[in-house]
Amino acid sequence: MKQIKRKVKYSEDMVNEKCHVFTPIHIVNKMLDDVGYINDLYGKTFLENSCGDGQVLCEAVNRYIIDCKQKDFNDKEIILGLERDFFAVEYDKKNFEKCISNLNKLLSLHELEFVRWNVFNSDFLNLKIDKKFDFIVGNPPYISYANIDSKNRNFIRDNFDSCKKGTFDYCYPFIELSLSYLKSDGKLAYLIPTNIFKNVFAKDLRALLLDKITKILDYKTKKIFKNVLTSSSIIICDLGNLKSYINYHDVSNNQYISIDRKTLGEKWVFSTQNCDKKVLFSEYFLAATSVATLLNEAFIIKNYEEMQDYFSVGNTLIEKGALRPAASPRTLSKNLQEFIIFPYEYINGKLQRFEIEEMINRYPGALSHLEKYREKLNLRNSDSSAKWFEYGRSQALDNLNQEKLLTSFIVTNKVNVYELDVDDIPYSGIYIVPKSNLDLSIAKKILESKEFLEYVNNIGIYISGSSLRITANDIKNFDISKWRVR
Repeated sequence: MKQIKRKVKYSEDMVNEKCHVFTPIHIVNKMLDDVGYINDLYGKTFLENSCGDGQVLCEAVNRYIIDCKQKDFNDKEIILGLERDFFAVEYDKKNFEKCISNLNKLLSLHELEFVRWNVFNSDFLNLKIDKKFDFIVGNPPYISYANIDSKNRNFIRDNFDSCKKGTFDYCYPFIELSLSYLKSDGKLAYLIPTNIFKNVFAKDLRALLLDKITKILDYKTKKIFKNVLTSSSIIICDLGNLKSYINYHDVSNNQYISIDRKTLGEKWVFSTQNCDKKVLFSEYFLAATSVATLLNEAFIIKNYEEMQDYFSVGNTLIEKGALRPAASPRTLSKNLQEFIIFPYEYINGKLQRFEIEEMINRYPGALSHLEKYREKLNLRNSDSSAKWFEYGRSQALDNLNQEKLLTSFIVTNKVNVYELDVDDIPYSGIYIVPKSNLDLSIAKKILESKEFLEYVNNIGIYISGSSLRITANDIKNFDISKWRVR
């Protein structure tokens, strides 16, 4: 096992306790059972590449020893096999040392002598292993893109096909590299975040998995880890399997489906329902992400005293002409009234942007209020054309000067759809406007329908309990031929 020369270290956030969430023993046994790590184990190579303090590794070793003893291998042969057949990697020094200790305690229980364990205190992505494996089982680190430092991001993006685009999770390269270490008939069992099936930036990873994955156990709303919101699934890959279908088990609802892998699209929707001719929501309505100020504390006016021509906010008088009613799914659900500074105007239905001189002349109070946030506004990752007093992302404004609908990215048990007036400016959620002569009331009925909620339950990404996250594209891609007018 050789180490690749790479001057990249984990950031503190990448090795903090939030990342050390270990696998419950019933899940360990489920993975080992489903991957077939049960008997005739002597001579079968096994890798765990993020072994923590050894939950998976110790259980695998325990099974190995018991199987060997049942087949009358002597102690010397078992020790030789343990040194030859097992490889593991753990980055964190304390967990590595605890893993070795747990392995040695296991040896003592089986009355076996010293073993030279091939367990390495290193970064798996930084190793070159001169070996292929019959079994790879584990729980790769769940580290979001935001918590990966820039050097590691660049290294991963440069070296892993699944991570070339977008905001990848740290487990993506673990999965990709692990698949490359399997023998031609090797099997892999991994505990992964369920959002891999639907996250737009996991598209290349799904393409890599598509012809290798044979079974999915989706825990959806059933929490595997305490105090962790991410939903999890177990995937089983078998390079020796040539079957055209994937066995899918919705563990939360105890439902089983056999899915033809050819029917899985860019997002993996696990459903037996198919329609020969689709009629997409996007053919009749536009669904898109609302404006993003990128600094709501500057633009959203929540606490104010209304006067004849002004709103008094702190020590500043903001002109009413500079404000529009603001809308977000959260405030609408609570019947709260907010306003948003609107440094634009519509002339004959077309959006017009102000120059700084116009703001000074027309809305000096609003500009004075924004000036208090000037430093933060300049630090935003705004569109290149955005002036400091404008919204960071404003392309949605071209379509907002009309009646519209608003719904949330988060769906919990039902889809809430709100009707907005012409002047209302949504700054959070997904807005919907017509593209044809169909009335918005039709769009509202579609989005509030049983069929759309069933679609959301299939396409959405579980984030907490029964809550799912959807995107504007999910709404646009809904097949309205499945909807029936009530």
